Amino acid sequence: MNNKKQQAQAFLGLALLGGLMAAAGSVQAGGFATPTYGAQGWGRAFGGGSLFQNDPSAAFNNPAAMAFIDRNVAELTVNYARINIKYKGTEKDYAGNAPQLVDPDTLAGTPNDNKGGQGGFTAWVPTGFAVMPIGDRFAFGLSQVVPMGARTTWDSDWIGRDFAVDTRIETVGLTGALSFKVNDQFSIGGGAIVQHTKGFVSQNIDLYSAAAVSPIGLQFPSGVGHSLIRVKVDNTSVGWFGGLAWKPTDKDTLGLAYHAKIKNKLEGKYNIYADPLSQSLIEGGLPGLAYPGLDLKLNGANASTQLDVPANATIDWVHQFSDRFSLGASVMWTQWSSFKALTLKSDGNQIVSIPYNYKDAWMVSLGGDYKLTNDLTVRAGVATDQTPTRNSTRDPRIPDGDRIFTSLGFGYKVRAIPGLGIDGSYSHQFVEKAKLQTHNQDRLGAATLDGKADAYGDVVSMAISYEF
Repeated sequence: MNNKKQQAQAFLGLALLGGLMAAAGSVQAGGFATPTYGAQGWGRAFGGGSLFQNDPSAAFNNPAAMAFIDRNVAELTVNYARINIKYKGTEKDYAGNAPQLVDPDTLAGTPNDNKGGQGGFTAWVPTGFAVMPIGDRFAFGLSQVVPMGARTTWDSDWIGRDFAVDTRIETVGLTGALSFKVNDQFSIGGGAIVQHTKGFVSQNIDLYSAAAVSPIGLQFPSGVGHSLIRVKVDNTSVGWFGGLAWKPTDKDTLGLAYHAKIKNKLEGKYNIYADPLSQSLIEGGLPGLAYPGLDLKLNGANASTQLDVPANATIDWVHQFSDRFSLGASVMWTQWSSFKALTLKSDGNQIVSIPYNYKDAWMVSLGGDYKLTNDLTVRAGVATDQTPTRNSTRDPRIPDGDRIFTSLGFGYKVRAIPGLGIDGSYSHQFVEKAKLQTHNQDRLGAATLDGKADAYGDVVSMAISYEF
C-alpha cells in the first residue's frame, strides 16, 4: 500500500471521529460506567468483547485484537437510551417527622403530597471506531467513546429533594492505539485516552434542620426554606489501556484487556438559589456558626471534587463453530472499591462529603453471531452486571441495582456498495429493585430516606461501517 493511500485512509478515519457530536448522556451499566461497544457488541450483550472478526471497537476495548483485522474499517454507532426510575417510600426529617412544605412567612406547614418520585433520562450517545493495518504486523486505531456517564432528574419538590434533584456525569474520550502481531497466533497492543468530563449536581439544603442538629442546636422547623445548591465542574484527563490476544487454535481467540484508573479532579463553581429567609441566614453566617469552617457563599464560589474512573480488566473468548456460527463469552472486573465518597470542596475547605463506599463488581456475558446468508447476520446475547452500590449508602443520584442485559441484533452487507455495512441492535435492562435506606449529612439537613427505586432501561443502537 503506497503512502498516499495510507494518508488518505488515515484522514478518512480522523474525519469520521472528528465529526462526531459530544455525548448527550449515558448508556448506563453498573455505577456510572458505560459500555464502550458498537452496535455489534450491543447485539451480543458484549459477549466476546471485540474479538469477533473485523470488529473495530477493538481500538479501545482490546487494542491487541486490531492486529488480526485484515482490512481498513471505520464505524459510527449512535445509541438511543431511555432509562426510567420510579421511587416509592418515605422521607423523614431530622426529628423523625414526615416532611412538610412550610410557608416561610407564617411557618404554617402542609403535607408534601409528592410522596414518590420519577427520575431517568433519554439520550443520544454516539461512538466511533477506525482501524488501519500498517503492513503485516502493525495496526493503528482511533476511537471516540463515552466511558463514564450517568443522569437522573427528579422533581424539584419531591420528598427526596434533600438527597438529589439533578445529577449529570458525562465523559467523552478520544483515543489512539497501536498493536503488534508477534506471530500468527499472538499479538499485543496499547493506547492512550484523552477525555473530558463534565459534572452537574443539584439538591436542596435544609439550613434550618442542619442548624437544629448542629452543636448550637437551634430548634428550627424543617422544610421551611428552599436552598438549592447547584454545582457545575469539568476536567480533561489522560489515561492508558492495553491488551493481549492469542489464537490457540484456528477456531478460538482469547483476549485479556486492562484499562488503568484515571485520576480525575473536576473543578468549577457552585451557586445557591434560596428563598429570602434562607438568604438572610446565609448572609448572617448561620452555616459557619453551626459548623465551624463551613463558609457558604450566596453568590457562589469555586468548587472541586474528585471523580476518578476506576480500573477494569476483561477476559474475552470467541469460538467459531462453523463458517456461519460464532459464540463469545466475557468476564469483566471493575475496581469500584476505589470510589469511597463524593467530596465537594471550595477553595480548599470541605463543604460536604457524601459516603458511597462502592465495592468491586463483575459482569459476565455470553453472545454470538449467526450468518443467515452471506449478507445477513443475526445476533443475540445476555449479560449479568453487578452493582457496586451498597444498601447503606445508596441514594437517588445513582439508585443502582444488579441488572441483566438481554440483546438482539443484526448486520447487513450492502451489495450495491462494496464494503458498506449496516448494523442494529436492541437491548433491554432488567434492573433489580434497589433499596434506598440512607441518611444524609448533618449539614445537608440530616433527613432519612427509606424506600425502593424501580428502574429499567432500553437501548437501541444503529451503526454504519465501511471496509476499504
